[in-house]
Amino acid sequence: MIIDITEKPASHCWVVCMDALEVNFNSLSEAQAFVGQLKARIEAPHAWPIPPGPAAFTRLMADPRTDCPKGEQVRADLVE
Repeated sequence: MIIDITEKPASHCWVVCMDALEVNFNSLSEAQAFVGQLKARIEAPHAWPIPPGPAAFTRLMADPRTDCPKGEQVRADLVE
């Protein structure tokens, strides 16, 4: 991502350009603070998402055909 700060002389504002996106600011210091925070967030460590394990696809099912002792539950895995 290309991040650049430019001044718009006609409107006396500062523009932060992030590739094709433009964000206007009233002062250079506001634009610089935004860019600093943006770069810090981009460079911050990010955790990779963890795919759900098999337990995430398990549902509790009532099984009227079995005599389960109280407190036991029947589970079934979803199959695609």
